Amino acid sequence: MSKIQTILVAGDSHTWGQGSGGELELDSPVNGELRPLTFTCPSYVNLLRQRIGELTGSLAIEYQGKALSDLCEGNRRGQSALLDEGHRLVLPANAELYRICFQGQTESSRAEIYLDGIGRLEIDLTMPVSAHMYRFIPLLCEDGPKSLEIRCRSGSVLIYRIEAYRGPYALINAGIGSCPLNRYLTPEVWDSWITPWQPAVVIAEGNTINDWLTRESPAEYGSLLTRELEMIRSLGARPYLHTVSPILGEQAEPHSPYLYPEMVDTVRKVAAVEGVPLADTNRSMEQFLSGLPEQERPSALFCDPWHPNPRGHMLYAQALFELLTADFLFSSPAGFRENQRDP
Repeated sequence: MSKIQTILVAGDSHTWGQGSGGELELDSPVNGELRPLTFTCPSYVNLLRQRIGELTGSLAIEYQGKALSDLCEGNRRGQSALLDEGHRLVLPANAELYRICFQGQTESSRAEIYLDGIGRLEIDLTMPVSAHMYRFIPLLCEDGPKSLEIRCRSGSVLIYRIEAYRGPYALINAGIGSCPLNRYLTPEVWDSWITPWQPAVVIAEGNTINDWLTRESPAEYGSLLTRELEMIRSLGARPYLHTVSPILGEQAEPHSPYLYPEMVDTVRKVAAVEGVPLADTNRSMEQFLSGLPEQERPSALFCDPWHPNPRGHMLYAQALFELLTADFLFSSPAGFRENQRDP
């Protein structure tokens, strides 16, 4: 069994990284289920991964764009590396866990995946035209680091991105933009985004804003949160919760008959009832804003009324890092710097 432990961060667009600036590097606006953001943008998941890596020696490497196409003899189609039939891609370093993002095609496309030269998977990447023509493949190496090789079996294969992890911990971003819990917890999503990683820990954002926008009541939302915690525990993983940032603008109608702060308070109540460690990031952000003049508050933490800016992401990451160090990973948390970025 691999010694690496997987930490998943589950949530919606805040977890995916909206507002950190990474979404501006994409060729078109997309939800998190389409394409992950680069490790270099200062989203809270990236900042948390960086801090854990610094203190534990955990390593996360990404291959995307030119770095990925250079491994395919420089061949690209759009933002994806291109493998023609009979060609292969071999990563230069071994890892214990891989996350591969393929781009699907309407014409025939089949890929083979090898670990240490042994065939592990053959994947049909042919799919109908849609806005969601990306497919994520998780690969866990059960008995230590292994080399990764991808071969084109037929047609051509488009590889958008590869993440490689080794060391004690791998922190995986499982954020899906615009996704309320009643969708996130369906087998279609959960069994693709959470279960295959065999997580040791799942940090749940709670998808609060999107659940509020569905107009469900705090009681209905609380039931969904409780169900999410049950599903996490059924995997043998330890759950953590965090509250979601404040929002600007209307706090109820026309978006919902219920006050947004009521939904945030539901997360606190569920965490207390279920005995789940909670990072109350909403409260820490409210405290930060309360010390500022009214006219400075919108630009202090927000990139738009519903998404945090890089400083807001930094506050998310700091609160979660302190929670994990106190309860799970470390004993001496260190502070985040506002300009901190992955190398």
